[in-house]
Amino acid sequence: MLLRVGHRGAAGHAPENTLSSVAKAIALGVDFVEVDVQSTEDGHLVLMHDKRVNRTTDGNGYVSEMTLEEVRKLTIREQERIPTIEELLSLVNGQVGLILEIISQGIGVQLVSATQELGFTKPIIYASFLHAELLEVRSVAPNVTTMALLEGVPVTATSFAEDARAISVGVAVESLTAAFVHSLRSAGLSIFVYTVNDPLDIEWVKSLGVDGIISDFPDRI
Repeated sequence: MLLRVGHRGAAGHAPENTLSSVAKAIALGVDFVEVDVQSTEDGHLVLMHDKRVNRTTDGNGYVSEMTLEEVRKLTIREQERIPTIEELLSLVNGQVGLILEIISQGIGVQLVSATQELGFTKPIIYASFLHAELLEVRSVAPNVTTMALLEGVPVTATSFAEDARAISVGVAVESLTAAFVHSLRSAGLSIFVYTVNDPLDIEWVKSLGVDGIISDFPDRI
């Protein structure tokens, strides 16, 4: 079964990585919601993709140099606030699965603890371009699902996932080829493709037999 994944919630319909975007994705019937997680200066986990808040809020500066109190004062389009991981988990729990992309180095273990403390009941995939973080996640939770993210096509098609001990991979649609998919599939890896928004691209990616498509418009999948 092809899994439909809402990118940063449903970023084509509502401001990315907000509770309204996540709620929209759930309303559209996704199987998973993907969001980005990083840490504030005082160690709180919040939803934000960029290292700086400039693009998506009325503030400026690095998330890592702001306290939670400072981050919570920022306003996103349509008067929303940057959510905490606790708010996300409470909203989503029992409804759909989560793909949690680890943006900040060193937060993987903390993120696992947060999900375990809440008793999250749906599947969670911990994803990152920081593949060492996936090893850290596995060190404290050997049975969780991890996803090694990648842009480009490596010389050895599956080594990046094997080194990270990941069982899923997230590949940029621009990097996708039928041969690459075949190599990943032959290694027993689950394949998710991001960020696929154009209907023609969606149909092409489907034809390659991947496991999931990540889109700003999950209703198009």
